[in-house]
Amino acid sequence: MTYKTRSLAVLLILPLLSMSAITGFVPSVNALTQRDLSMLNDQPLTATFGNTPVCGDHICNRGEYTMMQIELGQAQKGKTPTMTMPEQMMAQNSSMSNTMTNSMSNSMTMQQDQGMTLKLSNANLPIVIPLVKGLFEGQDVFYVTTEASDSTIASALANFTNFPVTFAPALEKAPATSLANIYAFKNGIRGGGVLGFQPNVVDSIPGQTNYSPLWKVNLVQWNDPTNATVLGSENDIMNAFNAGKITIMPTTIVVNCPIVQWGGSLDGTIPAGHMKLRDSISESGSYGSAQVLNIDTDKMQVTFVAHRGFAPDGSTIYYIATDASQKGPADALGIVFANKTQNTISTSSAADLYQFSNGIVGSGPLGFQSGVASAKEGDQYYSPMWRIQVVTWKDPTMATVLENTHDLTSKSDMTDTMVAGFVVNCPFFSVDTVYSHSK
Repeated sequence: MTYKTRSLAVLLILPLLSMSAITGFVPSVNALTQRDLSMLNDQPLTATFGNTPVCGDHICNRGEYTMMQIELGQAQKGKTPTMTMPEQMMAQNSSMSNTMTNSMSNSMTMQQDQGMTLKLSNANLPIVIPLVKGLFEGQDVFYVTTEASDSTIASALANFTNFPVTFAPALEKAPATSLANIYAFKNGIRGGGVLGFQPNVVDSIPGQTNYSPLWKVNLVQWNDPTNATVLGSENDIMNAFNAGKITIMPTTIVVNCPIVQWGGSLDGTIPAGHMKLRDSISESGSYGSAQVLNIDTDKMQVTFVAHRGFAPDGSTIYYIATDASQKGPADALGIVFANKTQNTISTSSAADLYQFSNGIVGSGPLGFQSGVASAKEGDQYYSPMWRIQVVTWKDPTMATVLENTHDLTSKSDMTDTMVAGFVVNCPFFSVDTVYSHSK
């Protein structure tokens, strides 16, 4: 065999040897086969940059990698990828409130296929709460009184309304930027006000940027009660003060008095209105797109839907929803948008309420189990300003019912908890209060 012939033979054999070698070292490929990362030649991948997961052409946002893996698995198995509520909730922390809004809206219409279902008895009940009449720019407003930061005031208001008013000292920590002003009269024209004189005056109504359900109490006293007249607006009060007719005594007392119905503003920018109404109460646990069943200003009462949940010790509590600090969640729940309360979110004037984005199907606002609160009425740190925390099971098939804060802590390695980024005003009521004030 000549030199040229031997060289040609070697060139022809080399590709075959190379293919044989590759076949010996490269594992078989199957998209549904678990990778063996203990094998050095099975480790090369582009799914991480250092220790950070990569999603396509960018570093993954929080929760995005998990969502991508779920969708990939569904696609590999021939299923049509669908984005469930927990996947939406974990997509991006920066858009958490928008995602939660979509989840609340979709929880009433999406078909759940999550296995276990928690069916609480009396998950939703009507609760009838007395209305109090006030004045705004000479027009009537009607509001409910549920909490006060001063125990003496809470007792006095409970006697006035004939309905429990919770002492909530945490409200005294509410920043000034989260408060609106309410004026109560100590003397002057006799009437149906809290102190026995003219109705209280508020400085704002729903729809205005300065509206808040948290009111700083200001006491008004006529210097000469014989010259008293009805003052129907904050402007009237300021004019009387500047004229030396009245004395205004600011206090540190904060009351939670969400406005339910209002007469509108004099300049016409805010029309007369009321909280959104729903036709009926759903025993299935659906939050619905509204939280009020009826407003009766003749009987001076409003009927809310009271939702069942868990206190930190696992006992049963009920709560209503009146307003939220961001528009998306407010619209989804059919409640008032009160952006000023957002300023409570990083303070001790707000407490934590844990809601679930997956796991056990139930009567919670996202379609899963009822929420767990970090405090209940009567606790030192109780506040109706709830900083929403979203709990997501890492593996929904391993979910169990969590009934108290100890349960939340014990399962923290199996769940992710994220701050939703907004506050919802949800006054709590005891079971006895709900049953004794239910239709």
